Amino acid sequence: MGRRLSPVGLEPGTFLLVQALDDALLVLVSLYVAARCYPRSLLGIGLRWVRGRWWALGLLAGLGAVAGAWAVDGALRAAGWPPADHPVEGLLDRVRGPADLALLLVGVTVPVPIGEEVFFRGFLYTLLRARWGAPWAIALSSLLFALVHGVHAPTLPSWLPVLPVGLVLAVLAERSRSLLPPILAHGVVNLVAILGTYSEGG
Repeated sequence: MGRRLSPVGLEPGTFLLVQALDDALLVLVSLYVAARCYPRSLLGIGLRWVRGRWWALGLLAGLGAVAGAWAVDGALRAAGWPPADHPVEGLLDRVRGPADLALLLVGVTVPVPIGEEVFFRGFLYTLLRARWGAPWAIALSSLLFALVHGVHAPTLPSWLPVLPVGLVLAVLAERSRSLLPPILAHGVVNLVAILGTYSEGG
């Protein structure tokens, strides 16, 4: 990966703060709207505890999602469509040691998975499922998840590798009836992606 400065110039500590605030806002808006749709209980969007096996399945699903994203990425590269650089690569340019890397990893593995899973698999998926059923909800929420992640460079290669990640997370939410396994899986995906990108550029 070619190293370049982040277009927003964020240091890892600032990035963590911005992500925490950004995703906290996403969670609050999602919970507010969900509370209006499900006034009796927020269990309706998957805020429920799960047994031990779902934690293990969440971890394995995260690794499977990474493998799926890598497979799609490899196929795109083989076809002559290398994916566009991701904005996080600019953030990695600002890492000046283990402490900076730790702050960046916390930023992408804690607030991001919580905020995005509450919105995409909790709020959005639940609404789509109620209207069109699980198969359509899985497909549409996954597609929207991928498109949002490709908004920094709206070309086919920029968002297509994210599609299998969204599919795995949506199926996991459907099967577990909880957001906790997808949150764990999402954190694993982000952790592996950041460490992989960092090691490539190191």
